[in-house]
Amino acid sequence: MAFIFFHWLRLDSAYHPTSQAFQFPARLGKIDLIDQRFIARAHAHNVQVHVWTINDPDAMQHFLDLGVDGLITDYPDHLLRILNRQPAEEASWATQ
Repeated sequence: MAFIFFHWLRLDSAYHPTSQAFQFPARLGKIDLIDQRFIARAHAHNVQVHVWTINDPDAMQHFLDLGVDGLITDYPDHLLRILNRQPAEEASWATQ
């Protein structure tokens, strides 16, 4: 969670994570935790971003488009349909 606070304060470059991945819910109450800048800054620190629990197909596509490295869902069949729709060379997640 410390990285999120550093991220909000725009001080994430001062944070040195020891984790290989961050796993967070998409939202905390009404606050969006995961956005494109968060993902970019985590990736700049060589840390993967996994988001949970994403059950809506539109939200799945949204987070894949943002570049998350992992997506946890109660409906893997929905996620598989989305992944199978995209040519691998166009999907940011396919290169990871």
